[in-house]
Amino acid sequence: MSKLSLWLIILAGLIALGACSSTPAATTEPEQEATPIPSDTPVPPTPEPTLPPEPKELPDTPSSAVLGVEPNTTYKVDLGTFAAMPFEESDLPAAPGDVTAQWYIAGDRYVVAYAGLDYAEGDFLCPGNSILTGAGFLHVSNAPTEEGACEGFTTLTTDPEVGPIFCQGSLLYVTAIPSDLQGMLFGTLEALSEDGALIGLTSGVESSPDIPVIDLEEFCG
Repeated sequence: MSKLSLWLIILAGLIALGACSSTPAATTEPEQEATPIPSDTPVPPTPEPTLPPEPKELPDTPSSAVLGVEPNTTYKVDLGTFAAMPFEESDLPAAPGDVTAQWYIAGDRYVVAYAGLDYAEGDFLCPGNSILTGAGFLHVSNAPTEEGACEGFTTLTTDPEVGPIFCQGSLLYVTAIPSDLQGMLFGTLEALSEDGALIGLTSGVESSPDIPVIDLEEFCG
């Protein structure tokens, strides 16, 4: 073999070796960073509980009287003859001394609130009111808390604006007495007894020019 042939063989080998070593290495894609997950997930705020509104209170009044305590009386009478009848104190619509008649003015009428009365809607009562002036008893009225509670009462009102209303946990009575009239205000709680008689307790107090004016729509909501 000539030297030229030998050099050609060596040169071919070197070229082949270079071709193999020049093959590009495989490239790896860079790892993408994962989106960090917050460790403390925000919690929506807990809404404050909605509390019922506080019951409204009636203002103090200079004209108020306790029912059934001297000089105010308790009584039971026959509805036909009005003759007095014996009774037990437990038969009364309320215990003497437990209820106070508190007087107010609403619009052009007197209104009385029976403060302290343990009353629930549906109770059968027949509250009533009047005013005593130099002309005698005027604007006498009774009205039922439930239909039939005043059956047989001769003073049962027919005025749709007169009668009891229950609001803010209290029993009130819109009377037939004009607010510009002065005299002795009588507030009663009466009911029908099991034997059909009228049983009740009453109160009396002088009216006053300082009796507070109340807004029944605002008070009763």
